[in-house]
Amino acid sequence: MSMQDCCPQSGRVPSTLKIDHGPISLLGRFFLAADTAARERGISVNFASLQDLLDINSANSDSWRPLVPIFQPDLGGATADNSFVIIGTDKNGEVVATQAGRYYDWTGTTLFEEAVSLRMFYADPVAALARGDGCKVATPVASTIAGRVVFSGAGWYRRDFRGRGLARILPRISRAYAHARWNTDFTISMMADAVIAGGMADRTGYTRIEQSSVELVVSPLGSMRCGLVWMPVQEMLADLEAAMELRWSEESDPRAAAM
Repeated sequence: MSMQDCCPQSGRVPSTLKIDHGPISLLGRFFLAADTAARERGISVNFASLQDLLDINSANSDSWRPLVPIFQPDLGGATADNSFVIIGTDKNGEVVATQAGRYYDWTGTTLFEEAVSLRMFYADPVAALARGDGCKVATPVASTIAGRVVFSGAGWYRRDFRGRGLARILPRISRAYAHARWNTDFTISMMADAVIAGGMADRTGYTRIEQSSVELVVSPLGSMRCGLVWMPVQEMLADLEAAMELRWSEESDPRAAAM
């Protein structure tokens, strides 16, 4: 894998990213507007590496559960080719927010097949199944999500930066960047039912919410019941336009972090 194939691992997002796919005018306006909105809330938005994400997660275990395997290189097969990390830093350069994306080419397969087989989560799904990990998906929608798909997650906000509307900004930057890079057909995520009940799925802009549709047992998180949240590309792009028009109206972010 050459560095040309890698996602950016440092640098400010608006000055480092490339728009290879999607409506250039809309995406260009969105990235600048989102960067401005983040700076108005006291953060600079930058790319980082998967190792940075692991280190940040470990350093903040008091307010953040372990990362889902999707974003762990050893356990889940994440690489700088199929994954990217976005961080928000404060005026002192300290990390106060994170978001990440993992790309899947599911041509000829579906979210349902990849999730229940654990191929979505693990580099070695056979070993994961053997130790008792598993995933049950109850919504038929999962069998219709295929093609170029990005899982957006690893959302975390330091306690003193919650309530600033950052959950309205960073997840949208993540979805927009994934589309600009991979020409995504769908964006998906999984959120604990309590997180959805707290308004996170709505706040981050997801248009489709399948609550309590996923039963998940994954190392090292354990067992949880989640909702599948998702949006097709046209709804994702329409949401970016709407977010700019609404100027990310502020509401308090829920205390729990997303996966």
